[in-house]
Amino acid sequence: MLSALVIYGILPIIAFLAYSLLDDFTFGLLQGIRDDQYSNYIPSSRPKSPVPNHVQEVQSNDAGQKKKKSRHQYEAHEIKHTEERKGSINYKNNNYSDIDGYISQLREEFRNDPADIYKCLRLAEALLDRVITVHDGGKLQNEAIHTFLEAIDLIKAKKDSMIQNGQNILETSNGEFLKIDQEMELDHEDRSIHGLLVLTYINLGRQYYMANMFEKAVEAYRTSLQLEPKFKDALHFRASSFIILGKYDEAGSDYLTLLSMEGDNIQPEVALGMSKVLSAKESVIPNGWNILEKSLSHAIPIYTNRLSQFSQLDKSTQVGVLKDLKQLHLAMFAYHDKKSGNTELAWYNLSKACQYKMAGLPAYNFSLERQKLDTVRQIFRRGFWPSGVGSNLSSPIFIVGFPRSGSTLLERILDAHPDIVGTGEDSIFNGMLGEIRDGIVQASLSGSVENVRSVVDRFAGKVVKDTKDRWLELERNSHREEGLSQPKRFVDKMLSNYLNVGFIHMLFPKALILHISREPMDALFSCFKHDFPPGNLDYTSDFESLAQIYRNYRDIMDHWDEQLPGRVVHIRYEDIVRDMTGISKSLISLAGLDWDDSILSFHTTKYVTNTHSATQVKRPIYSDSIQSWRRYESHLEPLKMMLGESYTRHKFLTNIPGYSAHQVGA
Repeated sequence: MLSALVIYGILPIIAFLAYSLLDDFTFGLLQGIRDDQYSNYIPSSRPKSPVPNHVQEVQSNDAGQKKKKSRHQYEAHEIKHTEERKGSINYKNNNYSDIDGYISQLREEFRNDPADIYKCLRLAEALLDRVITVHDGGKLQNEAIHTFLEAIDLIKAKKDSMIQNGQNILETSNGEFLKIDQEMELDHEDRSIHGLLVLTYINLGRQYYMANMFEKAVEAYRTSLQLEPKFKDALHFRASSFIILGKYDEAGSDYLTLLSMEGDNIQPEVALGMSKVLSAKESVIPNGWNILEKSLSHAIPIYTNRLSQFSQLDKSTQVGVLKDLKQLHLAMFAYHDKKSGNTELAWYNLSKACQYKMAGLPAYNFSLERQKLDTVRQIFRRGFWPSGVGSNLSSPIFIVGFPRSGSTLLERILDAHPDIVGTGEDSIFNGMLGEIRDGIVQASLSGSVENVRSVVDRFAGKVVKDTKDRWLELERNSHREEGLSQPKRFVDKMLSNYLNVGFIHMLFPKALILHISREPMDALFSCFKHDFPPGNLDYTSDFESLAQIYRNYRDIMDHWDEQLPGRVVHIRYEDIVRDMTGISKSLISLAGLDWDDSILSFHTTKYVTNTHSATQVKRPIYSDSIQSWRRYESHLEPLKMMLGESYTRHKFLTNIPGYSAHQVGA
């Protein structure tokens, strides 16, 4: 018998649960891990009171639509075919049949005409669009890369032929000679062959970036700049890639080049990028903070003045204005927070940035989010998990927790061990969750324990195999193929998996589930001040929604401790800071591995991370962030009051077997 699974008909309810989670919450969190370089999704809009009345007129009927080209041209640029079909394609619920069907059609068209540049490009960019929007562990990333490379070969061949025939490679189909940013306004067929090649290298760089192949992304942007040295988007994209790689000198050089091209008219994304570089390594740009502050003081009034004509602007331009102001104020917040030390001006700019961000979002659905949590708690209870079902594989290590709580640091420490690999936040497991759910439900209908056991084992094996394959591809594309040894453990750091512990336990009852927790107000303030790309994490920029998101997280973690006592291993961020060696040795022992001293210098090892902690984890352990919220305590008091005493108390204690936990902040 299948315990409560079949007897009480619980398994079919999983369908509702998983669809509910993936439709909005998990999907949103997956969107939220992306760098702003690739935030193509523009959320619908809803008025928020802290913003002037004329800003509140952004309507919500543009939900899911991509921003039309404006000053942020390439950031939002997609081929017309993608733009036209965007409204009809369903990216949620792990139901990607529409976009996958469209891609299949493009594959067939290109297969029938493999010498057609434009059919190749349409397929490549549709694959990129899917990779950006659908996060399934990079299922189609390799195909997208190879298709872009095919397109580049075809374009180069046509370029060489045109040169041999005395044709001008800079001339568009209409006989015009345009700047590269003007060519971005054109369809593929109308661009010059030179412009087509430049922009295809940019998209190849974007694809490499999405695949965490940052060195390759830099190479693609560098090639684009060799063809078009003053291409601002290429400089900005390359600089953001350099930041991820920890190459702050190179990033600073690109931003200085952009600044010299723009004069006093600093672009918002450049200002925000500069602030990140200066925060990480101030010496990179001599007198950089003062240069940035002067530029921001000039730019903010100009951009703010655009609000006076806000109601006359089209919706996509309104979204662009709000985003510009958000970025400018975030950069000014960084200046006052890191350099001037004026916390009042810092808070003023941070709150303005959050207000502009929230003005472009639909209202947070408090009741729906709570309903999702309650559904999880109702389904996954003691007696749900059948005895004898679950893989014996122990290679996955799952890290769960609230954002900005130290998960990247924990992953990097583990990754420093030669037998452990960190795979980042584009989770293979999460990408397969819908398929896993459907398979288990179907098997349960047979009433056979053996059928369910077989399906669970098959999916668990596939998760591990696909994770290994993805790691190997990343290593090969990072020039590290020689001498590769197969890791024994893989770290999955999809934080929203705190909702999916029930599924994880069913597939991998022997895998480690590590919950990283941080002093609540430190974690909450860190989330509030960070500019997460579009997704559910947007709502951390508002006290009320942030408070509920945190309460829901705490409640579900309490639920797992009650229903699966001892299954989740809690680790305090503060304990890692105070006793990194002790914590690390206990974790390595728990993973069944021998200690390796390379862990002690984790910040110098191979790992490259694309998260909002990218700059911090390239430093040795530091304690600056502990109790950092107290600098802004008076401003954060309303948030603290919303949460109440029980939620602002750091209740989780490090419980790694064999480790004596420090009572940090208890």
